[in-house]
Amino acid sequence: MGACTETTQTGASEGRSLRTTLTARAGHASAGVGIVQFMEQIPPHRRVIRLFPEYSRDYPLWEDSTPTWDVGYTTTPATYGLSQELGEDLAGWQAFFEEHANPFQGWDTDANLQKWLRDGEWIALRLQDEVQSFADVQREFGPWRDRL
Repeated sequence: MGACTETTQTGASEGRSLRTTLTARAGHASAGVGIVQFMEQIPPHRRVIRLFPEYSRDYPLWEDSTPTWDVGYTTTPATYGLSQELGEDLAGWQAFFEEHANPFQGWDTDANLQKWLRDGEWIALRLQDEVQSFADVQREFGPWRDRL
């Protein structure tokens, strides 16, 4: 009894389909019994990348899955093919949040909150620029949080 699994990913960051092929063989190899199953994921017409921080995360990136598109919930710069520079800035923005924002007491200083908000707006604009061909960016931090 043996099983062979092959996974091929083609341009998922550009919104094209992800195809997973699973081939399983039961019994003896000479019996020629096999099962082939295709599962094709179809992304929404426009993906929505949610931008907000959360404690114990490396990146403030999130995306909701749909019945035909399972990306998980937490994502990374690699999920979208982002530039290394933007990936590093996203990680730094997340780390600044964790260092200066206490979940029970709030921000350590108003100056740090204002810096983080300004940096977040700049990051959101850069993120939208890098994913404009296949996704929109939904800001969910600072004043944007109350508008959802």
